[in-house]
Amino acid sequence: MRIIIPGRAVPKARPRLGRGGRVYTPKKTREYEELVGWYAKQYIPEPLEGDIELHVKVYVKNNVFPDIDNIAKSIMDGLNGVAYKDDRQVACLTVQRILLKGQKEKVEIELAGVS
Repeated sequence: MRIIIPGRAVPKARPRLGRGGRVYTPKKTREYEELVGWYAKQYIPEPLEGDIELHVKVYVKNNVFPDIDNIAKSIMDGLNGVAYKDDRQVACLTVQRILLKGQKEKVEIELAGVS
């Protein structure tokens, strides 16, 4: 199963400490995770069962980019409850950064059950 998310990937930001000592996910991260979930729902009717392979290609325009592990985390969290029930199901993960020349930035996600 393949999902394409147009636009620049947003890395998972560290949780912030808010009023009253409450911890929260920054708005930009939360919105990107919701966007990932929305696109996933267009392709995946029900969460997959069992172990999953997750392959992520992050297409960027320049050499100024965040750590790919933080991008993977925001994508995995966005897929939680949509593509799979819990990101613990991800048994194999690959993340690749691809430098673009002229095309638009995007993220390609491929999901498959582990045989």
